[in-house]
Amino acid sequence: MPARQKANPAALQSLAPFLSVTFGVTWLCWLPLLLNRQFTAGLPVLPGQFYLGSFGPLLGTLASVQMSGRQGVRQWAKRAFSPAFPLKWLLLSAGLPLAYGAVAAAVHTLITGSPPDLNKFGLTSDLPAGFNVWMTSVVWIFTFGLGEESGWRGYLLPELHKRYSLSASALLVAGVWMLWHLPAFWFNESYMGMGFGVVGWAISISYGSVVLAWICAGSRWSLIPVIIWHAIFDLLTASDQAAEVMAMVCSILVIVHGILLMRTLSRRSSRPPQE
Repeated sequence: MPARQKANPAALQSLAPFLSVTFGVTWLCWLPLLLNRQFTAGLPVLPGQFYLGSFGPLLGTLASVQMSGRQGVRQWAKRAFSPAFPLKWLLLSAGLPLAYGAVAAAVHTLITGSPPDLNKFGLTSDLPAGFNVWMTSVVWIFTFGLGEESGWRGYLLPELHKRYSLSASALLVAGVWMLWHLPAFWFNESYMGMGFGVVGWAISISYGSVVLAWICAGSRWSLIPVIIWHAIFDLLTASDQAAEVMAMVCSILVIVHGILLMRTLSRRSSRPPQE
């Protein structure tokens, strides 16, 4: 593995405002949900307020890029949403989660004796009643896709990769990503019901971060394929119906894929772009 140059300390100072804004926005957005769930506070909340918290990483990135004194938000956006990447990464970003989903649907059929109900595909009680699969997809593209990935892979990963290998950077991002979810374990039913399953969740987050880092670097640091992967994966795993079998199978497949990619990422010598 090629040696990494030591990062200029000034290059890492921008992580403080990024983390402060990212966690501050998200956790403040989730605070009423936590207080209502744990203390019956009766605080007013917006429909889908849980999803609004996903914009914390995006706002953290915009604040950090603006404060950096370099090229600013426009230059960052030009790189982050550039369509100038090999077509294969667009195909992989859509094809891989769909392949996970196909395997998961087959396992679901074997275990339950019936295939997943297409009428319930992608639907979740976390969103207002009346949302169909297309409306849910749009929500996930703009929240967990654009909102989260603008921060995790759009800013934090390339900043860390200036100092660490891509594999190490991906795992560090995973650690921050897990901590960011922490309040949800006290108000969101999906997280509260994990029990010891939280260990599997943490492992899947770690190796999911590896897979997404691989896609991001291969896509010349464009977020378009990453957002597509994240949105499709959530569509398959975050719906109410997926809680039975599909989420577990998809997570196992991501873990296996991430493990297989670790050596590839450790050898990768590409540098992230300088904003």
